[in-house]
Amino acid sequence: MKIDKSKPIWRQIVQEIKERISRGEIVENVPTVRALAEELGVNPNTVARAYREMEREGIVESWVGKGTWVKKKSRDKLKDKMVEEVVDSFVESLTSMGLSKKEIKKLVRKIDDKN
Repeated sequence: MKIDKSKPIWRQIVQEIKERISRGEIVENVPTVRALAEELGVNPNTVARAYREMEREGIVESWVGKGTWVKKKSRDKLKDKMVEEVVDSFVESLTSMGLSKKEIKKLVRKIDDKN
């Protein structure tokens, strides 16, 4: 993960962990705060803040001394939400360029036909 200094690091960590979960790279236990902090070269408190946010969102559960785990059912819900965000962004970008939803559907069908 490359850190973008223009955005809060803890938010970038949240996004990265969510992506890893949705791709199936993290299935059960999330890396420890210390291990991830060392991997990213950031303060452990920054990683802990990201984990607290994910816990608040219902994505993970933490147990003192035992670690942080992905909640069951989080992966599929998270993946669906992330896909929806990407699609929304895609449609918004194309409509801002003047394309209608009908034209966007045609483009998607064209892409699908190629595959």
